[in-house]
Amino acid sequence: MKKLSLIIPFAILAFSSIVVNSKETSSPNNYTQSVTRKVLANGYPTQDKKQILELVRYIIAPRTKLPIHIHPGMQIQRVEAGTLTYTVVEGEAKLTKANGTELILTKGKTIQMTVGDSLVEPGGMVHYGENQTNSPVILLSASLFDANQPKAILINPKNK
Repeated sequence: MKKLSLIIPFAILAFSSIVVNSKETSSPNNYTQSVTRKVLANGYPTQDKKQILELVRYIIAPRTKLPIHIHPGMQIQRVEAGTLTYTVVEGEAKLTKANGTELILTKGKTIQMTVGDSLVEPGGMVHYGENQTNSPVILLSASLFDANQPKAILINPKNK
């Protein structure tokens, strides 16, 4: 009985740790179950904790179209695997191709992003991505967001 009283608290502690860690590091995106968002590192740049700096790995499942959205701050991303079809709805983003060529993507522009391509998205820029292939797309992303806002805010295109 004494062994059981020692084992149960340790089992609860171990299970709680697994549940907490899985929620913090790998959770499906709020607006689609086809995107996995895994936080690799994060922190608050200032003591007031109004902004959060994150390094994230996104995995976008094959044949997935993300809804039109914005982010509550700047995001920088790089394609690690696959091909992402990326569209700017409003605003502009800076694309750097793997070969170093830089492009400014403006309203209505759609481009194929491939391995090694990177993108700078200013906060509030309206856009969406799509994986039109049969393989997952993997993105590494660094962001500086308003800590009190969702990571992605859906936009109704009829209101734009």
